[in-house]
Amino acid sequence: MRHPLKVSDVMTRDVITVTEDTPYKEVVALLAAHHITAVPVINAYGGVGGVVSETDLIRKEEFQGARRLPWALRWRQHQARSRAAGLRVGELMSRPAVTIDQTATIPEAARLMAARGITRLVVTDGEVLTGIVTRSDLLKAFLEPDDRLLQRVRREVVVHALWDDPFGIELAVQDGVVTLSGEVDRHSTAELAEKLTAEVDGVVGVDNRLTWMYDDTMSAPAIQPSPEVRRRP
Repeated sequence: MRHPLKVSDVMTRDVITVTEDTPYKEVVALLAAHHITAVPVINAYGGVGGVVSETDLIRKEEFQGARRLPWALRWRQHQARSRAAGLRVGELMSRPAVTIDQTATIPEAARLMAARGITRLVVTDGEVLTGIVTRSDLLKAFLEPDDRLLQRVRREVVVHALWDDPFGIELAVQDGVVTLSGEVDRHSTAELAEKLTAEVDGVVGVDNRLTWMYDDTMSAPAIQPSPEVRRRP
């Protein structure tokens, strides 16, 4: 049985937070002191009310001395200016926060970041904040040493998934690329081995050199009825 890496395996657990009442300058100082670019905002009920980032804070600089837009665009500019004029986090933050459950897998987190065009996710357990995961955190899986990656592929793919034909597959790993070699019974088994290996966290690529004794991926030819059967009324 596979045990893919979860968000909880790579996230940062010691999370710096602010409240909606935190002053602007205090947030700026907090980001600078901890060398971070954003922090979750905890609301009055203890939940995550949003996120305040450098992008939210820099709006004050953006609108200083900015020219007025044509009237058709002024409503949108007015909204942005109103946020930029905020003095506390509750007026500046982006809401709602984009969250992900701590049990989500690394690929799920990566897809959510890509879909939203963001570089970090707030991690929760239900409604409770448990961490922050960033794009750099997701890349930690690819830092796995080759010998440990080989053990993971052998355990998750060869032993657990292909238990009926585990001795026909030989493994080698170099710089995260897994080479599969040897002979298996069926063509479909070779294809499945490549697919499952590629899905293992930390695998950069798969070089599939497996051979097979029986090609079970080819469709059997359709059996045509005899001329006598076709002529039967």
